[in-house]
Amino acid sequence: MKIRHIYFIGLWIACCLIASCAQSVREDTTPVVTDFYSNVWKFYAGEGDSLWTSVSYDDSAWTEVTTGKTLKEQGVKLENGFGWYRKTITLSDSLMADIDRKEAAVLHLGRISAVDEVYFNGTLIGKTSDFPPNYKGHDHSERNYFIPREVINPTGDNLIAVKFHEGWSPDGGFFAGAALSLSSAGTNDKLALTVAVADCDYIFLAPEAVKIIVNIENKNRWSVTGNLIVTLETDDYQSVKADSEVIEIAGKAIHSGTFGLDNPVPGFYRYTVQFKRNSAVVYEKKFIIGYEPEKISSPIDAKEDLREFWDNNLKELAKVKPNYKLTLVPEYSQVDYEIYLVEMRSFGNELIRGYYGKPKREGKHPVIVEYMGYGSGAYPPTQWWDGFAHFILSIRGQALNQPENRFGKWLIYGLESKEDYYYRGAFLDVIRALDFVSSRPEIDVEKIAVSGGSQGGALSFVAAALDKRVKVAAPTIPFLSDFRDYFRLNQWMRDDFGSYVRSKMAGKDMTSADSQQYLEAQWEAVYDLLTYFDIKNLAPWIECPLIMGIGVQDDVCPPHINFAAYNQVKSEKRWMACPDCGHSTNGEYYDEAGRFIREKLGVE
Repeated sequence: MKIRHIYFIGLWIACCLIASCAQSVREDTTPVVTDFYSNVWKFYAGEGDSLWTSVSYDDSAWTEVTTGKTLKEQGVKLENGFGWYRKTITLSDSLMADIDRKEAAVLHLGRISAVDEVYFNGTLIGKTSDFPPNYKGHDHSERNYFIPREVINPTGDNLIAVKFHEGWSPDGGFFAGAALSLSSAGTNDKLALTVAVADCDYIFLAPEAVKIIVNIENKNRWSVTGNLIVTLETDDYQSVKADSEVIEIAGKAIHSGTFGLDNPVPGFYRYTVQFKRNSAVVYEKKFIIGYEPEKISSPIDAKEDLREFWDNNLKELAKVKPNYKLTLVPEYSQVDYEIYLVEMRSFGNELIRGYYGKPKREGKHPVIVEYMGYGSGAYPPTQWWDGFAHFILSIRGQALNQPENRFGKWLIYGLESKEDYYYRGAFLDVIRALDFVSSRPEIDVEKIAVSGGSQGGALSFVAAALDKRVKVAAPTIPFLSDFRDYFRLNQWMRDDFGSYVRSKMAGKDMTSADSQQYLEAQWEAVYDLLTYFDIKNLAPWIECPLIMGIGVQDDVCPPHINFAAYNQVKSEKRWMACPDCGHSTNGEYYDEAGRFIREKLGVE
């Protein structure tokens, strides 16, 4: 028994000595070695397939492009927003020796717009955002991806394959001037920070408390010491809570910490998680979470004549003969729909257009009227049968109507009066679209749905509020809501309106005090006008079922303003949050919205 006891003591001491030796491994502080490569790549447009990531794939027929210019500048077009780059590189002896010593490498690609997957010798080493239909918002940041030693070919060619999607931005692929290099991995490169939010959609509901778990993985053989900082702010950047702790992470180990907040005020909050070494930020992750969003306070500020204003506008629209004109678009009409360009007259006798997808099937059909985002390019409806007719409207001055745009910057056009404001006519264009589909003999007028994202989400609210022909609405990330709060949360919106307000002061000789007073009065006049076009003030008129999708990470149309309108809807309603989406929603939402529309319209 005594001998056995001594044996275990010895074993314990040996283990302690081994652990001690592991912890005493000293940090490799030698400079990293970097190889730089040319800016010439092979390119092919399209979504492609997994073969294109393979080292053995022959890309000799691909187009040669440079990252010195954008693809657009080189006259290269994408296919449905998708494209691929491929390039083979060899590593210098000095770089490979340093990678062997440091056990990993880092690939530096430069800036890419806006979604990508990157493969190294056929192995996925990095990904930013998600491809459609699960697009999560654009990301134009520098791409630096970690490469494990085992996927590197030390003596021959190494293949880099990049699949990307433009993310609905004007350009896709590398930004001009993107430079390619590969480095051996330093200590900080072998640290990885991840955050797990305790609620899967990032929206917490009482009585659960807000909670996140921060994990920092140390892939180095030596221990690493640093400062973990977790700050929490309101969505308008007011400080709520800050936590900071010095931590030591053993080699090849993970540090885990839990942070949270009990009983916050209903609303949305910004988390910033940082790990610092020697005062420098090694990793930073920012994200938004929500708490009890249906209890957010955004009171209606409608004027007493709001209903009268819109009732009179609808009467004025009814006086305008639409004069519908349909022109077949053969190149879009090759599958299950005949696609027509529709031209018609709207309020003020304005010519507006849209694309209509008429089913190549007999009978009465339900219809989805889609409203487009602010400044979106025109696109046709689906060509594959889904059980619905489709109409995609371009409101005045935008998309199909943009060549004849006479409204300048739409947001601030006509702000002198509510009668002249751009969105007076634009909202009535929304109703004219419903007039059009209701005029079609193949449409079942008892089964009209509306949908759209961003501006289109706002216009879906408008359609459902102003016209009872709408039987179900599916807005996403709605715009044009709760303007006072919106301007606190979104700088570009405030800047656009601010430029208008400042223009009112041009040439006026006033003291500083008088100038400030005048400026405040002009802002109040703008806010008063916008109450007539704020969808939260129209939302109580909605009587049809509604499903709303939000991107929790959306800074363009922040979720706060989405709920400002949603919370005023009195009819049957539900919402769905896409936790890691920016100004977008994902495929899961669209699947659920499709089921919701079919259920409410009685469509199989």
